[in-house]
Amino acid sequence: MYSLQVGPLTVSKTRRVKCDETKPTCYRCQEYGAFCEYKLPRPLVAAPQDRGRDLVPIQPRRPLQRISSPSDPFSCDEVEGRYFRLFHEKLAFDLSGYFEAPFWTRLIPQQCHHEPAIKHAIFALSALYKSAISSKTHTVNWDDEHVKFALVKQSQAISSLRKTLSSGQPQMRLALVASLLFSCFESFHGDWETATQQVYSGLNILKRLSEDERQHATNGLADIDLEVGLTLRRLELQILSFLAMNPMLEPPFIGLNVEEIILDMPDQFTTFNEAFTAATKLAVSVLRYSRTSARCGNDSGPRDLIAQQQQCLQGLADEWNKAYEPIFLEVCQNTVSREYLGLLQVRICVWKCEIIIATSMSNTEVVFDNFTAQFQRITHFARHVLQKDQEIRESDGPRLQYGMGLIMALFYTATRCREFSVRREAIAILREWPCTNGIWHSLQAAKVAEWIASIEEKCCGGLEYIPGDCRVKMQSLKVSLQKGVITVECMQSSVNGVLEPRKANLHWP
Repeated sequence: MYSLQVGPLTVSKTRRVKCDETKPTCYRCQEYGAFCEYKLPRPLVAAPQDRGRDLVPIQPRRPLQRISSPSDPFSCDEVEGRYFRLFHEKLAFDLSGYFEAPFWTRLIPQQCHHEPAIKHAIFALSALYKSAISSKTHTVNWDDEHVKFALVKQSQAISSLRKTLSSGQPQMRLALVASLLFSCFESFHGDWETATQQVYSGLNILKRLSEDERQHATNGLADIDLEVGLTLRRLELQILSFLAMNPMLEPPFIGLNVEEIILDMPDQFTTFNEAFTAATKLAVSVLRYSRTSARCGNDSGPRDLIAQQQQCLQGLADEWNKAYEPIFLEVCQNTVSREYLGLLQVRICVWKCEIIIATSMSNTEVVFDNFTAQFQRITHFARHVLQKDQEIRESDGPRLQYGMGLIMALFYTATRCREFSVRREAIAILREWPCTNGIWHSLQAAKVAEWIASIEEKCCGGLEYIPGDCRVKMQSLKVSLQKGVITVECMQSSVNGVLEPRKANLHWP
């Protein structure tokens, strides 16, 4: 997306920012298991003592009250300050998921003090988030003041980035972080095409940075690249899962990053982050494979290659499970920790991947009947994770995560499992806990799954078991997302056994 010159970069030291300037200790970091290393600064401006759980509604702009000091390069007005506190107090931890993510909790707040593009992008993302948590449907409300503010700040972020990039100095890492933040913004408000372009733009910049690091034998910023790279991979995971569930959907762009991900599974994972990273890479490979296998048809040549890939992926999944078991059993001794919820979430994702691998070569929907027990296990533990998550958070509201997430696993269960109670449970969970995972929104997924279930159940005359000839051919599914409307297309057998198209425009939420 950006024309950049590769060259040496100078990184200035940043003033560390405490996660909560108003408290002597950082309770948010303690609650979410993050290590807060910042010292309490001297008070500059008295902070409100009673904010409550909700921020003060954004009011028409008054003369600016600057929240800054001469020695502090990061200044913002009162309205911007509330959005920035929202990012500190909630959004950064939601984006981190169930694991330590210094990128969101430390790196981004530091960069806001030095990069106007990053600062404005965080304001924009936080304002969208505020719109969602203020809505009864937990979705972005395009008519409210938060979204209007977000659009202004996003435009300022883009303008600031262009100005910096045109200065002639190499700014590839700024472009890398900006691509990630822009893809988060576009994902959150539903523009998955633009979000995808931003993700792959970021991955391409990261590849160039890696090549430059090797060429100059420097690694001073390798940790930053690693954090950003893993976050981009998790965003890519959500995009690929959406494309895998919509094999007939043609992405409106070309040049997808199809670089092979080489997986080297250890005998045993030593940390949760190590297992999470390996599971992310495995899932990316499985989802790419799933889309390819769904589109290959009956051509014997590609199917032979796909069969080899299937065997390879199944072997990797087995290796991952073996390496994961010791750390999983250890952490399960404490079932009230966030790490425990993260371990279950990753386990659910791998269960889903195993079903995708095992069914990829089948041409009949009946094959999924062999995995009813696995689908039951997915719904049971998904509900358990979300219930425990709500207890730990001590609050309701949407969850905004760019990690594994549970939406795709529940949507997969609701559309592939034809056991009535299991699929209805999956749909109920999607509705009961509204959340966003990258470009996925749980209410959108529930709406599509309900429509598929309704046309299948109508065809089978009220029977709880759905015969094979009544089932939607999931390899024909195509879902297009627009603001407030979801267009769904698929193929389903008619009463005489002939495949016929089905189409609907679904309004949501």
